[in-house]
Amino acid sequence: MFQLGSLVVLCGLLIGTSESLLGELGKAVNDLNVLPLASGDVTQNLNLDVGSLQQATNWPSAKDNILETLNRADLGNSKSFTSWGGLLLRVNKFRVLDIQAGLSSNGKDVDLKLPLALDITVVLPGFGNTVDFAVSLDLINSVTVKNNAMSGLPEVAIGKCSSNTDKISISLLGRRFGLINSLLDRVSALLTNAVSLLLQNILCPALQYILSVLNANVIQGLLSNLLSGPLPLSV
Repeated sequence: MFQLGSLVVLCGLLIGTSESLLGELGKAVNDLNVLPLASGDVTQNLNLDVGSLQQATNWPSAKDNILETLNRADLGNSKSFTSWGGLLLRVNKFRVLDIQAGLSSNGKDVDLKLPLALDITVVLPGFGNTVDFAVSLDLINSVTVKNNAMSGLPEVAIGKCSSNTDKISISLLGRRFGLINSLLDRVSALLTNAVSLLLQNILCPALQYILSVLNANVIQGLLSNLLSGPLPLSV
């Protein structure tokens, strides 16, 4: 009886504070912004072998190098929580599954799509409880080749880096009580944009720094192949 009564009280508290919780989360999401490139911290965490990457002469070898670097780097995995716009979040597991190349909609650039899979822990504002989520989404960055205005030599030109929020999946791990799950489902919906922006802040600077040191001939060769005919998405 005591346990049932405690559960009833807990459910009442959850119902009474859910609107306040959702309001706090909504404000936190609105406060989030994508941060500018901070190359100092990025290069320190990547342990990038610049020489090896610059020596890559074709896309398959460059792709393998990029994947290995991103998955080896300590970009998000942490034992402590980080505050983002009022949300406390910790990345527990992180992996870049692939790099898929395709021709951009303007027909002049290459869109690189990186499917990501990670587990995160979020502290619920107003409750202090931690909740674990499994997240999957695609990060997309466009690149092309342009001639340097000063030297006239070709160089990699990096476009916008963003995540595809239409394809993001956030699922709760370890569900228990229906009422709590219902509340967390609403929180999960609000977290979609927040998690997307958080991952952009973690990954975009690293990815763009890696692309900036690529041999321009690698991207030019990839672009030429894409323009000459259809290639598998996982090229």
